[in-house]
Amino acid sequence: MNHDNSGNPDVVRVVDPMADPGPLPDIVVRKSAANGCTITAVIVDPADAQMTLYGTVARDIDGGFVGSFYAADTVCGDQWRIVAADGTHYHANSEAEAVATLAHTLATA
Repeated sequence: MNHDNSGNPDVVRVVDPMADPGPLPDIVVRKSAANGCTITAVIVDPADAQMTLYGTVARDIDGGFVGSFYAADTVCGDQWRIVAADGTHYHANSEAEAVATLAHTLATA
């Protein structure tokens, strides 16, 4: 029986935590405000592409979590999704629409 699984993508391999991971992209956290809410976004490559990986929205008045947003298509940065605090999922056409939906519509609900 052949146990050589080197070509099998389903085989789990141990990763050496001391190994050099190679170049890692810059990642920053940016905060902004809109309609009495704090928007926190995790941004990759802030000096160039500035693509948002995901973000959250919280009400300033009580710190309540309104929801989160992320791009379903991380390659193109589109097909945005919203997950409300109650677990409901919504679609958005852009990051701006996702933030506006959370800060202006769902934050007041």
